[in-house]
Amino acid sequence: MKFKNRFKIKSLRWKLLIRLFLLLILLLVIMETSQYVILSHYLSRGKEQLLESRIHNTDPHKFLELHSEEDLKNSAKEIIKRSIDMEIGISIIDKDGEVIEQGIKSRDNALVPNLGKEDYKRKLNEKGNLEGFIIVKDMNDNDTIVIFRKIGDEQSPIGLIQASTSMEPIESILHRQLYIYLFASILILIIGSLLGRTVLNYTLKPLYNVTNAVEEVTVGQLDMRLPVNSGQLEIDKLSIAFNNMLSHIEESFEKEQYITEKMRQFISDASHELRTPLTSIHGFVEVLLRGAAKDEKKLNLALNTILMESERLSTLVNNLLLLTRLDKKNSVKMKTENIGDIIKEIHPQLNIIAGKRKIQLHIKDELSILVNKDQIKQVIFNLVQNSIMHTDAENGVIDILVNKIAEEEGFLGVIEVADNGVGISEDNLNKIFDRFFRIESHRSREQGGYGLGLAIVKSIVDGHNGKIKVTSKLGKGTTFYIYFK
Repeated sequence: MKFKNRFKIKSLRWKLLIRLFLLLILLLVIMETSQYVILSHYLSRGKEQLLESRIHNTDPHKFLELHSEEDLKNSAKEIIKRSIDMEIGISIIDKDGEVIEQGIKSRDNALVPNLGKEDYKRKLNEKGNLEGFIIVKDMNDNDTIVIFRKIGDEQSPIGLIQASTSMEPIESILHRQLYIYLFASILILIIGSLLGRTVLNYTLKPLYNVTNAVEEVTVGQLDMRLPVNSGQLEIDKLSIAFNNMLSHIEESFEKEQYITEKMRQFISDASHELRTPLTSIHGFVEVLLRGAAKDEKKLNLALNTILMESERLSTLVNNLLLLTRLDKKNSVKMKTENIGDIIKEIHPQLNIIAGKRKIQLHIKDELSILVNKDQIKQVIFNLVQNSIMHTDAENGVIDILVNKIAEEEGFLGVIEVADNGVGISEDNLNKIFDRFFRIESHRSREQGGYGLGLAIVKSIVDGHNGKIKVTSKLGKGTTFYIYFK
């Protein structure tokens, strides 16, 4: 197997050239064999016609005068005398298959071929006047072409006349022609191989250009593209496919870099957010260890602070775990739910966290969609909580609207959460769904925000094959649109 693989041709150019060479040989063999057979048949047919002409040159009336075997025997020599010619042999056979008389004029004393009695009898019993020829060997083992004609009535002949001539002239012509064919074939193969190699090199040049370009591609050159106008359809298709592959690789590489950067940023932000409550807890524990535990007021303050920071820490960890589960895109149980009923169910809780702010419901349509009820509650709760952080505690108004008619094509319904808060600048609109992003970090941290609420909302909506959109004006307020299929 190793020996076989060692000598296996791997070059496409040589494979094509060898296949072209073999195809050319096959075509030449077919063509020359056809020409050889046609020429052989043509020359043999010419000899047959020559023999027929010799028989016909014999007085045909003489054959009609022959009525018996005795007449045939008496006239045999005369018939042969009239019929024989140079290189043409004539034989007269009676109806018993016996050769009565034969003769030939030949420079090399070639013998007239004789068939057996049974062969001659079969010829006599055949129907018709025995058209066509056969090739047999004479006593010197030379090929001869032979024709037969019946003497007398075709139905009850009294004998046969056999005319024969040597095949040597035909064989000589065929052999000479075969050498010519062979020489011409070798010449054609040599010229064809040289021209084929030149044509293949020219044809495969665009492919070599593609391979050279591919070899030059590195991580830093993923934006490189191959030309797609080489003039060869297959090469252009290959270039297009390679360009598409490069585009996918470049996109995947950029996405990987983006994810890596996001992960780095996420770890940095998570570490920072975790460090803040841990530092606070650690600080108060140290204060208690230094003797503050003896002072009841300081003790209560420390314990309350530790409790509050541990609750914040627990909230942060729970949010991180929730995001991790959402990122895994594990299947969740869904069933058809009435969105308006879900919002009405959590409305009392929303009023509690809103304080003096107004939360107004506008359930315009009965919107029933296949959803996970708990996750939809989480979405509404997070959006309202986000609005609470950015609206005035006394005059803030938050509107929640459910509408069956969605503006976006392909969606069944929309939930809108709008507020009259401070609004979001255009620079920050495309960042608000990033993890740990906060517009006013100090204010959000004081209110318990970590910048994970909207990221959770986005992940849940994506898990429902929905779409979230936001519009905002500074000083006017912000509106979130959640579209469901």
